[in-house]
Amino acid sequence: MDKAACIMAAVLLLVVVVLSSVQIVVLADVFFYRQYERNNVFQITQIEPAELMRITDEIQAYLMGRRKDFLIYGTVAGQYRQIFTEREILHMVDVQNLFRSGFYLRNTALVLLLVCLLYLWHRRQKFFYLALLGSTFTFLGLGLLIGIALALDFQRFFILFHEIFFRNDLWLLDPRESILINMVPEPFFMSAAWLILLLAAIIFLLCGLVGFWGLKYNRTVSRL
Repeated sequence: MDKAACIMAAVLLLVVVVLSSVQIVVLADVFFYRQYERNNVFQITQIEPAELMRITDEIQAYLMGRRKDFLIYGTVAGQYRQIFTEREILHMVDVQNLFRSGFYLRNTALVLLLVCLLYLWHRRQKFFYLALLGSTFTFLGLGLLIGIALALDFQRFFILFHEIFFRNDLWLLDPRESILINMVPEPFFMSAAWLILLLAAIIFLLCGLVGFWGLKYNRTVSRL
């Protein structure tokens, strides 16, 4: 039972940390602004910086479930209009559903993780620390493989992701017509993926340090 709880805790920690890292990046206005500057989004979309950041806030609110629809209005090239096309709106419905499923999975995993960790802490603290170490090493291994895939062929990784998680081709948007794809072009997603990996790696390194020193302390106490 203790070993099973240890393995379960390690897997659940992976889910919680990775999906939480995704949420942090999605809500990071500083990240969006820097990407807009780097990818010349203000010039390409002809939307002023303050206006584009307001639109970004509306997108974030929609993804977090704080906005009911994706009918967002704003000023483009001096003209007040509906920002996104019907195809973009339909695609974002799919994206919101994906986020909703991800948050449900993360929140459920968090509750189960806390139960497992509390159980291990009171039963055998050795397995508590082993769960932290096991999850850390698993992430570092998987993260390394994903990092290599991103570096070698991000476009293929990007396409594969969409083919797995979306059952239609609404995500295929024309940059000549779509403000959405011009706001978040492929380089944006590449930077976001790297940042998610970096945030998760930092969290797991902290977890790994806690696990390592906890095991060391646990062994020292056992010898006394």
